[in-house]
Amino acid sequence: MPLEKGLTHYEIRGIETRAEVLKVADLFGKAFGNYPRLYPNYLDLLLKRMPREQWRLSRTMWAPDGTPIAHVRIADRTMRLGAAMLRVAGIGDVATHPSHRKRGLMRTLFAHLNHFMHDEPYDLSLLFGIPKFYDKFGYIVGLSTDHFIVSRQQLARLEAPYRGRRANRGDVETIRLLHRDDLATRDGAMARWGDLWARRACREKWCRIIEDPRGHPRAYWRGNPRDDDSFALTEVSLGPKPDEPTVVSVLADLVKCARACEKPKLRIELPAAHPIGRFCIADGCEAHRWIGHRGGSMVRITNLETLCHHMAPEWERLLAASPAASWAGRLRLKTDPSTSLRAGLGTVDLAIARGKVRPEPPKGRAGAVIAAAQDKLCRLVVGFHTPAASAAVGEARITTPASPLAAALFPVRSLAFFPYDRF
Repeated sequence: MPLEKGLTHYEIRGIETRAEVLKVADLFGKAFGNYPRLYPNYLDLLLKRMPREQWRLSRTMWAPDGTPIAHVRIADRTMRLGAAMLRVAGIGDVATHPSHRKRGLMRTLFAHLNHFMHDEPYDLSLLFGIPKFYDKFGYIVGLSTDHFIVSRQQLARLEAPYRGRRANRGDVETIRLLHRDDLATRDGAMARWGDLWARRACREKWCRIIEDPRGHPRAYWRGNPRDDDSFALTEVSLGPKPDEPTVVSVLADLVKCARACEKPKLRIELPAAHPIGRFCIADGCEAHRWIGHRGGSMVRITNLETLCHHMAPEWERLLAASPAASWAGRLRLKTDPSTSLRAGLGTVDLAIARGKVRPEPPKGRAGAVIAAAQDKLCRLVVGFHTPAASAAVGEARITTPASPLAAALFPVRSLAFFPYDRF
């Protein structure tokens, strides 16, 4: 969409200098009416927490005099999805200067952004956004937000094999290594830049280390007391091999901290598939799931070809464990041509033989076809619902030969995003 008359000389590009960081922070502070908090927070993010080489990834609209008037920041992340490691563009800090709103600037910026993410190339893009806005740019609700409420008294009976203690400055490497272990096992886990996050975590009052009797770290967790009657668990790593003693020890330590804060309830902010989530469900709890409508946790495919190449190891793993393990042929993933903000990204064939999955350009006619717009196909990739459910609500057309493959390759998933990893 072209810019309005008089704005055709505006330039879209990344941040290049520290002086431009200050200008964009000024824009961000003015855009949301909380300048004293947002301006320094943005500077802290770009100057301390984000690698400088990633400044170029932001997409900022600059006036001819060098003033930024609209901005979208990309957080370059690596996210685990089963056995696959995907390159993810996390969208954050979406802002337009108050005096330049209602001019179509953000639509123009996202049209540029979608091409930029495809060419970079990213596999997926994620954001946590306001309702009825980002769906115009090809995003769709693809994740749920889960939490569990458990009475502190209910879990007070737990006898912890391992003890918990407050983290200190010497635990930075311990926390970093435990998070690395979590990255190797948890759907939705994201790699983090450097160790500043771990150093800051160690200064938090409610960052805790779980140790066995020999003093070896088994887990860490982070949380905080809420304004209501609950104490929340917001982040946890259970080490390379999560087991019941570690789960019980984390929960028992959480009970201890909730008692110290005089909070009668525990709020577990984890998905049902997490080992702690499974324990709470088995023991009895209040389970809460929130799924936004045209807002909230949203996803889109940005480059179907690279996504398929990176997903291949995970699809091979799923295929080997399924009734379709011996299937051979071509499975076609078909989306609409990329002609607008909401359109898809073309077609990719998955050549399957002897348990191997090889993405290729489409060739000939394929009997096994999954056809869906890119946003609906993205729901299948991240495991929002089953292929059968997708077909039932009209989101995807799955031919009969493709049905057993779709069931094998696109299981329902339960992704966990910790607050630090949001954009």
